[in-house]
Amino acid sequence: MLKKCTVLVTAIFVVSVVSGYLYANSNPYESARVMQELSDDLGWITDLDPVLILFAIFLNNAVKSFIVILLGALGIVPIMLLNPNNVSKSFLVRSFFVLPMILPIMFIMFNGYILGIVMCESARREGLLCVAAAILPHGTIELPMVLLSAALGMRIGAMVLLRISSKITTEEILSTLKWSISFYFRWILPLLFVAAVIETFITPVVLRILG
Repeated sequence: MLKKCTVLVTAIFVVSVVSGYLYANSNPYESARVMQELSDDLGWITDLDPVLILFAIFLNNAVKSFIVILLGALGIVPIMLLNPNNVSKSFLVRSFFVLPMILPIMFIMFNGYILGIVMCESARREGLLCVAAAILPHGTIELPMVLLSAALGMRIGAMVLLRISSKITTEEILSTLKWSISFYFRWILPLLFVAAVIETFITPVVLRILG
C-alpha cells in the first residue's frame, strides 16, 4: 500500500506544482503579491547566522513532515473507542474517518501549489536556470522525504478506513504507525538535515556561481 500511496502523493504534488505555475503565469500581479507575503513571513530567516538558518530550515521541514504522518493517525483513537460496525453504518461518522487520509493530501496540494507560484515568479525574475539551481541541490533529497512522509500519513489514514470495514485489525494500524515513526527517525529526519545543510551552504554557492 505504501508504494501506491507514494505514487499517488507524488502525482498530486506534480499536478499541484504545475497548477500553481500556470496560475502564476496567468496572474502575475497575484503571484507577485503571494511572493511578497512569503517574503514578509519568512524574510527574517535570511538575516540569521548561517547555522541558525540551517536549524530553522531543518526544524521547519522536520516538524511538518512529522505532523503530516500524525495527521493520518487522527482516526486511530476514535476507532479504538467506537464499534467499527456502528461506524460503518453512519455516513456522517464514516466521513469523519476519511479526513485523516485526506489531510496529508491537502498538505501536499497546498505546498505544491505555492512552490509552483514561487517557481514561476522566480523564473520570471531570475530565469529558469536559477530556479533549477535554487531547488535541485537540496530538493532532490528534501522533496522525496516530504512526499514520503505524506504517503506514510495517507497509508495510516487509509488503514483506518479499512478497519471500519473490518478488513484489518486495530493492532495492524498501530504496528504500521509505530513502523512509520521509526522510519521517520531512522531515515527521513537525517536526510532532511542533510538537505538543510545543502540548502544553507551549497545552494547559495551554486546561485552565486550562476549569478
